[in-house]
This record gives sequence, C-alpha cells and structure tokens, in this order.
Amino acid sequence: MPTGFSRDTPGRVPTWRQPARPRPTRHLPRAITAAVLLLLGLGTTACQGDAGQSLATGAVPAGARAQVVVENALASAWTTTAEWTLEEDLRILGPPGGYLGNIDAVAADSRGNIYILDGTTQEIHVFDAGGGYLRTLGGRGQGPGEFREALGPAIAPGDTLWVADGLAPRYSIYGPDGTFIGTRVRALASGMLTERCTIAPDGSYMEWWTRLPRVEMSEDMNNNDLRHHYPIRVSPDGEKQDTLPHLEFTRQLADLPSTGSRRPVWFGPTLKRALGCRDDVWFAPSSEYRVYRRTLAGDTTLVFTLEGVRPAAVDEADRDEVRATFERYPELASATALMRDHLQALPEHKPIIAGLFLDGDGHVFVVPETSRVDAGTAIDVFREDGVFLGRVAVPEAVNINPGRVYATGDQLLFAGEDEAGAPYVTRLRIRR
Repeated sequence: MPTGFSRDTPGRVPTWRQPARPRPTRHLPRAITAAVLLLLGLGTTACQGDAGQSLATGAVPAGARAQVVVENALASAWTTTAEWTLEEDLRILGPPGGYLGNIDAVAADSRGNIYILDGTTQEIHVFDAGGGYLRTLGGRGQGPGEFREALGPAIAPGDTLWVADGLAPRYSIYGPDGTFIGTRVRALASGMLTERCTIAPDGSYMEWWTRLPRVEMSEDMNNNDLRHHYPIRVSPDGEKQDTLPHLEFTRQLADLPSTGSRRPVWFGPTLKRALGCRDDVWFAPSSEYRVYRRTLAGDTTLVFTLEGVRPAAVDEADRDEVRATFERYPELASATALMRDHLQALPEHKPIIAGLFLDGDGHVFVVPETSRVDAGTAIDVFREDGVFLGRVAVPEAVNINPGRVYATGDQLLFAGEDEAGAPYVTRLRIRR
C-alpha cells in the first residue's frame, strides 16, 4: 500500500534504501497526478528533479533521484535515543496592562529572550527568559523603526533583530538591547513570514517568493491552483539576488457555482516548507507523510517517511466549522449559497501534516493530524538524517498553533488560544 496509508509495521528500526530507478510519467492533469501515482503505487518513489523541475506534486521527472530514502515506522519510536517529554514552563498573555492581539510570529534569541509580533498593533513585545517584560518595539506607521506589515522577528547573529515589512521594501534592524540601528533595503516589497534561518551568519538573507504562473498568463484569479515557491537569496551588500530553483505545488480548488469562481477547498492539501540552516530547504505536501530535504541548487538529498498513519476523516465537527464561518455574516444574501458550495466540495479526508519546522540543532519536527491523533496534540521528532526518534505528546492544557512556532535545542515556542479565545504564547521545555 502507498506510504502514509499502510498498516502498522512490526519493524523496530528505520530502514534505508536507494530509490528504485525512476520511471517517466505520462503528462496527467496536475489536479489528479498525485492521486493517480498513489493508486499506481508510485507514491513511495523519491521525487526530486533537477533545478527548476516539479518537486511537490508527486510527479517523478525522468532522471529524478534522491540520494537517501529513510522509511520509518511508528514502532521505532524512542529506540535510538531517550524518550522526550514536553512540559509547559511559561505562558505569556501580554505586556503589562495589556493583552496580545493576533500573534503573527514568535522567536527567541541566544539569551532566551522571547519576541512576539502582534499583528493587530504591529508591535514586537520582548520578554526575558523568565517571562519578565523588557520592552516593546515598532508600532504601526511608516517612520524609522515602524511597520506597515511586519513579517516577523528574525534573529541574526549577535542577537540583532531584523524585521521585514511586507508593504515596504526594507528591514528594520535593532540591537540586542532594543536600540534601533537602521534599515536595509529588501529585494522584495512583499513576502512570507520570516523564519528561523532567514538571516545567515555572513549577513545574507533568504526569503520565499510565490508566483501564480497560470494567473500571470491568463490574468484570471480563478486559474490560481498552480503555485511556484521560490527561495530568494540576497547577498550581504544587498546587490546580488539569486532566484533559486522553485518548489511546484498544485492546490485543490473548489468550483463555487453561486459566485462563478474557484477557491481553495476547505481542509485541502497545502505545501509545508521551511528554510534550513545548512543551505537547504525542507518541504512536505501535507496530504501524505513524506518530507523532503533539498539543496539550494535543486538536488534532493533526503526523503523520509513515516508508515502506519492514516488520514483523519472530515467529520461533522469540521462541517460545523465551515458553517460557523459563514453564519457570522447573516446580512450577506450570498453567504448561505456560498456555504453550500464549500460544504459540497469538502474532501473525504484532511491533510496528514499540519506543521513542519526545524530547531537548527539537528532536528526536524512534524505536527501530525491522523485518524488517531488530533492536530496540535502531538509532535513527531526526526533527526536531520531522517531517522524517526519518536512522537511526543503536547500537554493537555496547551493549545498550539502549528504555523506559529519557534524551536531551539531545548524548547518550543508556540502561539495558542485559551478556551475563551484569548491568545497567548507558551513555552514547552523539552525533557529528555
């Protein structure tokens, strides 16, 4: 059976294998390529092309080859290292006399100071390792040190803080004590949230740039299923810009007859990706348990899988979530029809991978959502060589956002919400 949908395996240790000689595929419509390959049993073949080729749809270009494939089983958990546990030792609700709004990003520096970007106020609140409030940086505006659309705190060597602005072509840079140092022109005037390894030790930086090739050709936003995700690397002097080989992903779109448009399917698959700290990128199509490591030159050096997991079904609670979104707008006459369109387009199963991130200390983390594991209740831990260490439970009282996370060698910072919907940042200490 295809990897990610197989029964539990009795093996106790991961196995390495060289991938089978790749076979060229027929040019199937991209919307069905991945599904057909799974049905044909080709879903276990490592798929990495040369620079610029399709990487994330499941297609296997002629000549594609991964150097190492690691097949893990759930039964191999904690057989190669001591078992981990997670313990919440800090929860931050906001600065003195205030609360957090939309938590867009979190980060931590080498001293353990915690940085929280509040997207509502465009402020970065800084706390020490014990949770004590230190200072607030930025704020909404266009002046020096202010943000129109902050993309998150990026910690550079020496604990300097770089903050990209999605609506202005600049980085705002702060010293370790919060002193505003100045700005640096960015190659992009938009972009994605900054990540752990955005700023390199030599002062160069990496960002993601997304293209919609079919929209560019047709100027039709209904034709926006195909996406190219390009890593962009900019030199320390800001003069040289490299557009590196892209990741290609085709989203599942729903036809909405009530509006005559097409939009992403609720609970549809996405491409999870993260910048590595060793001149690499990591990515995973969320619909299968398969994670890729690729060099910046476009070569896949590693693919790892985890067998014995099954996707969670889209259930009535999920349908209620869709209904609740549209029921917030009873004044819109089209809301009911639009809700019906989205409900009819729901897939049978949800994606298996809810989150993917790195700690820069030799570990890769996957947040799974399966038939037995609710999203946010467990985290799968792998070594950077693809070996599965084990599945660690998230404390029951903690509600994590898999997309708002920052990991170090001994702790995980997550954005979350309490039962009343109030946002907070939690620190989960890793105990070995």
